[in-house]
Amino acid sequence: MKTATALPAPALLYKPRVKKILLKGIIYLTSEKSSIFVGVIAAMMSYIGILLDDTHIIGYGGIAFLVGFTPWALRQTARDIRQDKLGISNDKW
Repeated sequence: MKTATALPAPALLYKPRVKKILLKGIIYLTSEKSSIFVGVIAAMMSYIGILLDDTHIIGYGGIAFLVGFTPWALRQTARDIRQDKLGISNDKW
């Protein structure tokens, strides 16, 4: 009867460059849920600015919307570019 020996798994020779929590944060910031949350907060800020007749608060709401919407938009754009390079079409018409 032959016996088989298993080779031990090699230890990591390097430390991972990016922490898992950082990756989870980046994934959340580029998710659709995050852009919806930021959009609602920005809309509330702008609405409060309109009620108080304060142009600075309205401007801060607009800036918050752009800052929150940009990561998600970049992720979607990169995904569309990758799919176009692969020849995958999402046209439904």
